[in-house]
Amino acid sequence: MALVSWILVVLVALALAAVLILIALYVRRSLLQRDGGFDMCVRGSSHDGWAGGWAFGIGRYREESLEWFRTFSFTTWPKRSFQREDMTVENRRDPDSEESYELPAGHVVLVCAVENEPVEVSMSESAATAFLAWLEAAPPGGQFVD
Repeated sequence: MALVSWILVVLVALALAAVLILIALYVRRSLLQRDGGFDMCVRGSSHDGWAGGWAFGIGRYREESLEWFRTFSFTTWPKRSFQREDMTVENRRDPDSEESYELPAGHVVLVCAVENEPVEVSMSESAATAFLAWLEAAPPGGQFVD
């Protein structure tokens, strides 16, 4: 009988811990979204420390940089930060047949180069339009002026 009660206590503690983790992730996501965040997936090259697959996260603009936070993380700092002057968009495309299962519905893929390293980002159509406008809105003397 005592063993059953200990197992029950452990199961309740694990369930409570899972609920607290989910609440913490929800609060973090809400704070990032409230601060101008938008859903954004990133796929970098494998030699960049990435496994090569799409990673889900939240993008947020900060002056001359685009900060990217992983969705399932407790950190308060961005996992990656893209400087506007170092980033160019090389192509825009719809997700291929395999990616359409991996990415959220309605996302487009932007093939970018960050300091000559390939990086792909995926976001909604409206977020992609805002992203391209942000890139083009570089201050005078930036990357678009020769």
